[in-house]
Amino acid sequence: MTTRQLRQYLYRHGGSRASDYPKLVEWVARRLSTDHFQGLPLTVLMGLLVGNVLVLSEIAENLVKSEPMVKIDALFTQGLVRNRTPLISHILYALTWLGSFYMTIGLTLAGSFFLYRQQKKRNIIILWVMLAGVGTTVQLGKRTFSRARPQQVAYYPETGYSFPSGHSATAMTLYGLLGYWLVRGRHRLHHPVRIGVLAAILILAVGFSRIYLGVHFLSDVLGGYLLGACWLLVGIVLSEWQRQHT
Repeated sequence: MTTRQLRQYLYRHGGSRASDYPKLVEWVARRLSTDHFQGLPLTVLMGLLVGNVLVLSEIAENLVKSEPMVKIDALFTQGLVRNRTPLISHILYALTWLGSFYMTIGLTLAGSFFLYRQQKKRNIIILWVMLAGVGTTVQLGKRTFSRARPQQVAYYPETGYSFPSGHSATAMTLYGLLGYWLVRGRHRLHHPVRIGVLAAILILAVGFSRIYLGVHFLSDVLGGYLLGACWLLVGIVLSEWQRQHT
């Protein structure tokens, strides 16, 4: 519904109370309107952002207080380790590098070059700011919680603290944002849905590989996904904002 239609609906069904608060009616109508990005799309995205922050804070609180989540982490890790095979370990060891620092920088440089060729210089700035933001907040989280990794079951040695998973957070932000941009420009693609599915598979593969290889707990990966999703939502909001101001 458009802003005008929503405004009329609120006045029609709100009675005298709606007439007494015209500014509130206008604000609600604009927030729920579907005829511009600042309406319902932005409202939903901001709601998801707030929801992600709340869930992430709950996971972090449970981690600090050593509540049942810690037991779930241990059981999940043990179950994967008991069924670990050399072939799958080698495959996931390769996939886990999709969220590594060097792969992230390489893909970001390649993406920046592509965006530059497409005359989308603002998107280049958004991409680098989002990655810098997710990297900074991951390091802040690691230093805040100082959680040890499950080194006793690790497939290969890994340094640094465990929570949240930087690979998972980076994969969510990077592949999510690149996938969104490609799907958003779907008029140039023959199979836009496949791009979204591929991005989701890459994100899930990176996170699962971190647990399977024993370098992160389940809650580390979930925390990384939520943190990365927060930055991804910010990137989407900024992308849509700049699209409407070009």
